[in-house]
Amino acid sequence: MGSKVEEIEERRLKALEEQAALHGPMTPPAILIEIADLRNRTPKLRPLQRGGFVNELDFDLVRATVAAALIRLGVIETNQAKDQASRWLRQLIHDVWMIVITIMVFLSLLMAIYGR
Repeated sequence: MGSKVEEIEERRLKALEEQAALHGPMTPPAILIEIADLRNRTPKLRPLQRGGFVNELDFDLVRATVAAALIRLGVIETNQAKDQASRWLRQLIHDVWMIVITIMVFLSLLMAIYGR
């Protein structure tokens, strides 16, 4: 019975990974969380990294959030480019987004280095 459950979970994981690939950076957090849960539940589904198992949920969420932030920044800049009168607001929004993205990338690197 255990192998039947593992087979079903493996099929579900593959389907969720396909959905995550289709959504790319806009993958809903529920899909990422379910992928992490399935990997944690079944040892053979866990990815190997640096000689051990690691939970990739944090990395996936950080990557998706940074990608979504960059996409949003592009949309904001495109919309703001039409209105030259609010240049200072556009620059402020740009600076805030860049600070947020820099902090998220830095935290992602720390998680990768310390194997969180």
